[in-house]
Amino acid sequence: MGDRRKGDRRAPEDGVIKIQKKNIGIYAILIIMLIFAIALNIVLWFSYIKYKNQYNILLDHYYNDKSNINNTSNEKDMGVKNNYTCEITIKEDTKNKTNESITYEVNVSKITAREGIKSFETYIDYDSNVFDCKVESDDGDEWSKSAFLEGYLTMNKSNFEASSQDQVIAKITFITKKGVSTNNYQAKLTNIKFITGDNQVFEVGDRNIDIKLEQ
Repeated sequence: MGDRRKGDRRAPEDGVIKIQKKNIGIYAILIIMLIFAIALNIVLWFSYIKYKNQYNILLDHYYNDKSNINNTSNEKDMGVKNNYTCEITIKEDTKNKTNESITYEVNVSKITAREGIKSFETYIDYDSNVFDCKVESDDGDEWSKSAFLEGYLTMNKSNFEASSQDQVIAKITFITKKGVSTNNYQAKLTNIKFITGDNQVFEVGDRNIDIKLEQ
């Protein structure tokens, strides 16, 4: 009788120990998941702040320069103290050309900024009676469009990391409106600015886009 009672006492204790071990495992998993969620939110928050500050810089440029969009900016007023340059070429994407739309690639090369470039802004001047206009990022999604407002375009590096390599920043597509006659037209990129990896600003001259509508 005594042995059976001792056995009865041990059985519940073993069960309790097993339940406690199981609960500890569940709590450990929950704690790890909570720590991961907190760390992920911290990373996303800092990325958001960095992106927002960068976007605000570009937005300030837009509202400060809109009234004088076709004039050269005063570097002294902007606090620009560098001689950074780059080359911009506009190439027609013949593979995606149709009778209704023509796409152009904005290529940037020979960047002299030591830290490379991470943001781009320009005003796309085109005849809105002839075309609608849309902008997309490059094929590799290295750049993303942050704003396209009344022709004013801002683009940012998707990973927030500046680069000095030759690269395609954007693809600009002009969509022909109905009733437009076959002719040669012209659009222009004006007030072109770049923000470098060390948060400096530099400008390049305007670039023309010759648009030839064919039947």
